[in-house]
This record gives sequence, C-alpha cells and structure tokens, in this order.
Amino acid sequence: MKYRRLPSGLEVSEVGLGLWSLVTDEWGANTDVAEDVIREALRLGINFFDTADVYGRGKGEEVLSKALGPKIDDVAVLTKIGLDFYRCGRIRPNFDVGYLETALSRSLERLNVGYVDILMLHNPTMDVITRREVLDFMRDVKRSGRAKMIGVSLGPTVGWGDEGKAAAAMGYEALEYIFNMIEQLPGLELLRLDGVAHIIRTPHASDVLDEVRWPLKGSERLHRGLKDPSWVEAALRKVNGLSEIAKREGLRLYELAIVYILAFKNVHSVVPNMTSVSDLRRFVEAEERGSLREAVVDEVLNYWKANLTDLNTASIEETNRLKVKRMVDRPGLEPGTSAVRGRRSSS
Repeated sequence: MKYRRLPSGLEVSEVGLGLWSLVTDEWGANTDVAEDVIREALRLGINFFDTADVYGRGKGEEVLSKALGPKIDDVAVLTKIGLDFYRCGRIRPNFDVGYLETALSRSLERLNVGYVDILMLHNPTMDVITRREVLDFMRDVKRSGRAKMIGVSLGPTVGWGDEGKAAAAMGYEALEYIFNMIEQLPGLELLRLDGVAHIIRTPHASDVLDEVRWPLKGSERLHRGLKDPSWVEAALRKVNGLSEIAKREGLRLYELAIVYILAFKNVHSVVPNMTSVSDLRRFVEAEERGSLREAVVDEVLNYWKANLTDLNTASIEETNRLKVKRMVDRPGLEPGTSAVRGRRSSS
C-alpha cells in the first residue's frame, strides 16, 4: 500500500475504507463482516477510515471503534455530521450550530476518541457552505483540537461543483466527492484546487465499472438506487471501450477504475464501496498494480469525451433536480443516530 500526504501533513493510504457499505441496512448490515473487513484492512496497510454518524444510525462509528480498539490512535478517521437521525422518522439535514455540537460530541463518544483527523459537513447545500456561523463552528472545533482538518462531503450525488469551489474558497480544507471514468465532471474541475484534501468516492460509478458485480439489478437499497435505471443500462452498453483499454493494460475494468483516479496527483485517497473481505483484497490489489501511464490516462479521457459525456451530463441534471427538491422540502437523502474514555487526547 502506498500513501499520500494531506495538506495537514498526515499520510493516508491511497485506498481508504468506507463504512457506509458495511454497516447500513441498505447494504445488508452484517456487523461481524464489517469488523472482519476493518481488521483485514488494517493488516493490508489501510490507515484511512471514512465514516459518518448517520451510517447505520451510529453503527459505523461504533463498529470502527470496536474493531480497531487502541489501534484507532494509529489511523486517520474521517467522520461527518449534519444529517439528523436522532428524531423519529425521516433523516433530515440539520446544520444548526447547536445540533452540530451535539452530533460531534456523540460521534466522538461512539468512536471513543478525543478528536478525528477530518470532520466534514455531510451533504450541505450552498447556503450552508457559505453560512458564516457554520464555518465559525467548524473552525472552533479545529481550534479546540477535536478535529485536525475540517471539510465538506459533497452529495449525495454528482454535480456539486460550485458547492465544492465555494467550500474551498470559504476555507474548508478537505472535500469528498464522486469522481469516476464516467462521471468526470465536476471532479476534473475540483481537482484543480490545490491545498485541499481530495477524497474520492463511488469510483465504480454505482458498480457499472465493476464487472465482478455484473449483471446489475435495480435496487432502491444500493447506491445505484439514486440513479435512473435507464442511466445504468446505457452506461453498461457504453463501457466496452474502457474494458478494452483495461484488457490491453493487463487490468480488469474495476482495477482500471481505481488506478485511473490515483493517476491524478491531487487525489489523496479513493474509497470504493466494499461489502466483504474479498472486495477489500481485490481493491487493494488493484492499487498495488502500479501507476497508470500518462498515455493511458489521456486515452480514457478521450474515450470519455467521445462516448460518455452525455451520461455525465445526465447525472448532473439529476443532481440539479435534487437541488430544487431540497429547496422545497429539505429532506435527507443519504441512506443510513459525553465523556471520552482515554484514547486520542485532543491535544
């Protein structure tokens, strides 16, 4: 496993482990499997773990703490707050500063730590990103030592480019967003931002770029449940050219998807959706295949420009419709709720 240095100086593994697909009911939520995957990830050299308070309504943070034990001091932890799941019923965005303070305290308690390496706002809209009192709260969290870096997780879909640029301009230090060989915008634009940590998720485009999971079936319970089924069908028909590039380079398509992202120098870590130890091992092996030649990166870009930009545009249009809906009823759409006991002092 290779590592990359964040702007803060912390080194993180090129492949990170996300807890969403390990602990939520949408993905099967087998806690025993989740703990096995976490421990195996540590053994394979992964030191970057991406979770959120809403994942499994607190389960993601609890499982991570239990599986790592004292070794949590030796890894980098990212968690997110801002989706309120504590009330009965539907998860809703809540970026009230009082709520954020409560949510952070409960996250630290579940993780059994005094600080996290990266604290992110979870899927905020532009008005939240540019809200001064929210930024002041996040900065106070950093000054108090409860987070080493502050950032924004853009989503839940692709197409939050203006929001990402605004977050960087406001002074947020880390961005997490979707970027893959099909949905390259706005990622290509965001990657021009220097001095910001770039964490990439959904590298396999809702499994379209992971042939191990084919044939794909529509499911409201998986990430592709956020996609129009016709988009998935069209994407599957159009990735043959990418498969040919991968084969010529001695790679599987899912491997090309990972090493393509890591070919961009401003990427710090990529976080694939994993549901098993087998997934973990094959994604780590993909990273270990080595760097992708610049000529191949250009070939993928050219194939995208010629064949896939319509799919990218469709994804962004879906997001634009979501933004309008959020302005109307402000629902929380991402699927999924004290005292520090000794580890990771906040100093």
